[in-house]
Order: sequence, then structure tokens, then C-alpha cells
Amino acid sequence: MDADPQFIVRRLGWHQAPHGDHYTRRLPTASEILAFDTFDAAEGHRRQLEADARRGENPFRFGGAALYFQSSLDAPRLHDWLLDAGIDPPVEQLRHRDWREWWDAFSHTWSEEQLHHAWQGLDKVRYFDVAEEVDREPLRLVVEISFVERGNRNRTAVREGGMPHGLFRRERDARVRCDRLNADRREAEQFEWWVYGYGQRLGYNARARDPAETVFYEVQKVRGEVGPGEPTAFLVQRRAIDPSGFASHDARGRDTRARVPVRVFADRASAAAHRDELIAQARATMNPFQVFPPELAGLSEHHLAEAAAALGPPLPWPTGFRPAQWREWWDLCQDEVTPEQRLAAWELFDAHPLFEVLPIPVAEG
Repeated sequence: MDADPQFIVRRLGWHQAPHGDHYTRRLPTASEILAFDTFDAAEGHRRQLEADARRGENPFRFGGAALYFQSSLDAPRLHDWLLDAGIDPPVEQLRHRDWREWWDAFSHTWSEEQLHHAWQGLDKVRYFDVAEEVDREPLRLVVEISFVERGNRNRTAVREGGMPHGLFRRERDARVRCDRLNADRREAEQFEWWVYGYGQRLGYNARARDPAETVFYEVQKVRGEVGPGEPTAFLVQRRAIDPSGFASHDARGRDTRARVPVRVFADRASAAAHRDELIAQARATMNPFQVFPPELAGLSEHHLAEAAAALGPPLPWPTGFRPAQWREWWDLCQDEVTPEQRLAAWELFDAHPLFEVLPIPVAEG
């Protein structure tokens, strides 16, 4: 018998970079908050959370320095949308900060209905959503935590995710495998002098540990379904994000191989379709240079400049590899570039996909 549907209210990821960015940026992440048996109940809860999150916020502070990151409407259509509710748009609209300053100056004078109408037009600034799932126990994934070397024989755990090691139907079996792997690794490293830290790791305290106390493997939940007796499943996984909002990499720009499980599918085609949908959603709300430092394109400064020129951008591109300059430049290009140009910018980082599909054996014990 098929499982009943379940409706999950999720918090969408936003990140305020610690250094120099005036905008809180969208991340390709979502964390579960509460499950409901009906869509109407979930949607009602989402709307209340959304209303609470919007209170006192300026939507033009989110996404990036272009209307593209706040709304699916271009400036003329957003102008008309606001007029429909009796809201006078900003007189000056040449700079993105004109919109920010206008909201700060006038939004407190609008009625609740006008505020709601304005937010509806700014459809890319959302804090919560509702996802439909099957109402069954999640699968369990054993992952190896990735560590980055920091010098002086210190290794720091990445913020989230890890390297998939095994998929299990039952939590007990996953815990047994995880405990065995941790014991074997601790024994193998008992004479090593590394110190392991978890200061950036979600869910851990910052206390440094020697190998005998270190957690090398952990069990993570992942939703999805796998048919009885099926030996292989297909895991959609996301590139881990570091505390600065970038794709997780080490000091030399190398991939830490840390991935976050998103969902498990019984067949490759369904997994690939879900991966493609997630990629499209991320590209519609994010600046590629906010999550990928320019050096991750794998190009020299000269060849990166050539690649930028090939995009046909409306503004001169930066020199060098300073992430903030490339992020700001691409923000300012948004209102004049085409979907094809946006796609070409993301393709500079094709070697680092945000989402991917991994075939993974299903362990029975």
C-alpha cells in the first residue's frame, strides 16, 4: 500500500556574509520545521511564519543588488504591480539602492493589504516553503566527515555534510556500521598527532579532540523511497556550503568532497529530474560568484578575463580574483543580461555542480 502524503514546512536558506556584502544572499538549502497531514494546514503555518519573518524587513536587502534577485517582474512591470495597490513606486530607479531607500522611507505608511501586495510582487524573497513528501520513516546515510588541514597538525571539520559511505533502511543497522567505522579509524590513528576541531560544524561543540575522541563518521537522515529488495538507490546530494557562504573547499581551492544528502530515489531518471529542478531554482535566485570564488573556475587571470568577455556583459569585468568584486559586478549586470548569458556564467563552474546524483548501494544490515 502506498504511503500517505505528508506536507513539510521548510525554512529556506539565507546567508549574510561576514565581510563586506550589503546583501543577505539566498542559499540552495532548506531545513525541515514541521510536518502536517494536509497541504492547507501546512500552508497556513507557512503563511504565519512568512508574515512573522517579513515584519520589519526590507526585501531589497535580500538576494543581491538587482531587481532580478527580488522579483520575477522587471522594473516596468513591478512599477505597474505596485500602482495596482495604490503604492507610488520610487521616483528614481536607476540604482538598486533607490529601491532599498524607498522601502525604508515609505513602507511604514502602507496598509497591511498594500504591504502584502508588495511582497507578493517580490516573489523571490521567501523565507519558508511547503514540500510534499511520503509519510514514512526516513532512510539513514552513514557519512564520513570531511576535515580541512589548518596547519600545526590541526584538522577542522567542514560545516555540514560529508562523503556518503552507506545507505540503510533501518537506523539500528546504520548506527552499528557507523560505530564500527569510527572504532576502526580511531585505532588506525591512535599514534597520530593530529588534533581535530569542530568549531564550524553544525551540531558540535568547539572542543578540540585527539583521535581517540574524534567523530569521523556520523548518521544522517534522508527522505525518499527505495523498493523492497532493491540493491541500489539514487541519492540527490548538494555541495556543502562553508561558513562564508562558498562551496566547501580547502585553502588551495580543492573540493573537500563534502556533500549534503537531499533525497533518495528508486530510479536514476527521477533523481536526475529532481537534481535539475533544484539547479534551476538555485540559478533563478543566486549569483554564481556568491557561492563560487572566481578561482574555482580553474582558469588563469587572463583566461578568466577572456571567459568574462565571452559572456558579452553590459559592464566591464573585474581583474584578479577578489570574490566581492566579481559578485558585485555580476549583480550590476543582471537587469541587462539574457537568460543565456546567466546560464553561461554558471557554466564557468560546471566542474563544481551544486547538485548531483550518486548511485549508492542499499545495505540491509
